Amino acid sequence: MRTVLIRTDNLALSEKLEIDLITLGYHPLSHVSGTPDILIVDQYELGKMRDDVFKGVVLAILNEVTDKVAGQLLKATDVLIDPYDTAELGLRLKLAQVRCGITNSEPVENTLVIGGMVINFDGYEVMIDGNLLDLTFKEFELLKHLSSHHGRVYTRDQLLNAVWGYDYYGGTRTVDVHIRRLRAKLGRYESLIETVRNVGYRFRKQDQT
Repeated sequence: MRTVLIRTDNLALSEKLEIDLITLGYHPLSHVSGTPDILIVDQYELGKMRDDVFKGVVLAILNEVTDKVAGQLLKATDVLIDPYDTAELGLRLKLAQVRCGITNSEPVENTLVIGGMVINFDGYEVMIDGNLLDLTFKEFELLKHLSSHHGRVYTRDQLLNAVWGYDYYGGTRTVDVHIRRLRAKLGRYESLIETVRNVGYRFRKQDQT
């Protein structure tokens, strides 16, 4: 069971974190007895940290990302925006452990991470900077299909069959409309879905992001 040290003067946040960590199978520490596996800090504690003070997983919980805070984010392995839910906390902790090379941690399955975007294929969720996107089922299915085969070009007919099914009688214009809506919701990550002229669409390879 991995140990977690919480550093915050916010009693309500500390109590919620302790309950959530226990629910997720972690062991929150009330004091330092040795080196914890994971350090969770709030915005104030993050600002006080030196870059070399802790070499393990550092999860920063922030109320918002401001210009002042942005300069401190390199000290953290990952960032969680409060208020959060337990499932998101668990996912962020798993991802942070993977990024730190903790190979004996529980693997993050069916999850694609690109910068600040996390696509949870099993949970049918997409988060950008900790914010859950409001995607329709078809929009998610399009994103899932394209991102699961990044670099491969799909024609509109192929996407129509893969997402809507062979018994769908609508035209390929449906694909264009959904792609446009999906791009709008992806914000700064919209360019990951590329248009291949006279052919169709593809998801940009991860090594190009």
